[in-house]
Amino acid sequence: MTLPIALLAAVAMLGLPAGSDAAQAPKGFFGVHPRSLASDDYPTMAGADVGLIRTGFVYSAVRPSESAAYDWSRYDAVVAGAAEQGIDVLPVLVGVPPWLSTEAGATPLDSSAAKAAWRDFLTAAVERYGPGGTFWDTYPGTPHPIEDWQTWNEPNSFNNWKRPNPRQYGKLLALSAKTIHAADPSANVISAGVISQPVNRKAMDGDVYLKKMLKSRKATRAADAIAIHPYTGKVRQVREQIELTRKVMDRAKLKRTPIWVTEIGWGQGRGGRNPLIVPAAEQRRNLRESFRMALEKRRKLRIARVVWYQWRDGLDEVCGWCNTSGLLREDGSAKPLLDEFAAIARR
Repeated sequence: MTLPIALLAAVAMLGLPAGSDAAQAPKGFFGVHPRSLASDDYPTMAGADVGLIRTGFVYSAVRPSESAAYDWSRYDAVVAGAAEQGIDVLPVLVGVPPWLSTEAGATPLDSSAAKAAWRDFLTAAVERYGPGGTFWDTYPGTPHPIEDWQTWNEPNSFNNWKRPNPRQYGKLLALSAKTIHAADPSANVISAGVISQPVNRKAMDGDVYLKKMLKSRKATRAADAIAIHPYTGKVRQVREQIELTRKVMDRAKLKRTPIWVTEIGWGQGRGGRNPLIVPAAEQRRNLRESFRMALEKRRKLRIARVVWYQWRDGLDEVCGWCNTSGLLREDGSAKPLLDEFAAIARR
C-alpha cells in the first residue's frame, strides 16, 4: 500500500527529537491482532509497518475430533501471508477441544489425557512452523519461521479459565515451555497476557495474579517474556500498569525479562460509562500517545512489543468496545487510525 502524504507529514508533526527512543520504532516493535484476515490485508499491513501479527492458534480448529489428523490449512494461510511480507507471527496457543472436555473454561491441566494432547498439539505446531519446520519445505518463498509462542490468553479472566488460579497457570506455562523448547530450544515462550484491570469483579487484577504466579520458580524460569493487556481509560493509567508490572517482575528476580503488551486498544463511539469507548479523535490520540509512551519507556521498562487490538472492525459478542477498535472499517477501508499507527511504526 502506498501511504498518503498526510501520513508522512504526521511523522514530522510528532515533534520527536532525532535519535530519541520515541523517534524510531525498533523493527517489529508494533503489531496488530486480527480476528480474521483477507489476502490483501498482508500488503496493507506491510505498508503500515506492522511488524507482528498476533493470532489465536486454537487447538479444536486444527483437530476437531480425536480420530482426525491435524489440519493446519487455516493457519498455513496466515503464516504464508505474513512470511511473504516479512511480518512475524505470534501464535496464541489456546483451547481444549470438545473431544477432551465440553466444560466452559476447561484447561489442559484438567486430566492426564488433556495434558498429553496439549503437549502433542504444541509439538506439532512448533515442528510445522518453527525453524526447519515442515511447512517451509513446500513454501515457495523465503522462510520466515515462527520464533515466539504465547501460551493461553487472559487466564485471570473467567472467560478463559473457569476459576482464575495463578499457581495452576504457572504449571501450564512451565509444561508448555518445556514442550516448546524440546521442539525448538531457541524459541521464546511468552506468558499469557493478563488483563491489568478486569471488569469482572470475580476476576483477579493483573498485578496480583502475576505476583502469585511468579512465586513459582518453575513459572519464572519458563517465561522468556511476560505479557500484559493494560486496558484502561487513560494513557497515563496504561503507563502506570506497565510500571506496576515491571515492579512485580523485578521483585520476582525477572529484571532482565521483557514485557510484551500483547493487547491494547480503545473502541470508537460516543463513550459513556465504558472508558474503553471514546470518540474517534480521542481514539487516535490514545493510540498515538500510548505508542509514543511505549517507545520512550521501552528501555527503562524493558518493553519489547506492543500489539494493537484489533486490525479490523467487526461484531464481537463478548467484547462490546472491540467492535470498533480496528485500524480498518468492517468493509476493509482504512480509518485515519491506520495512519496514526503507521506514522509511529514507520522506521
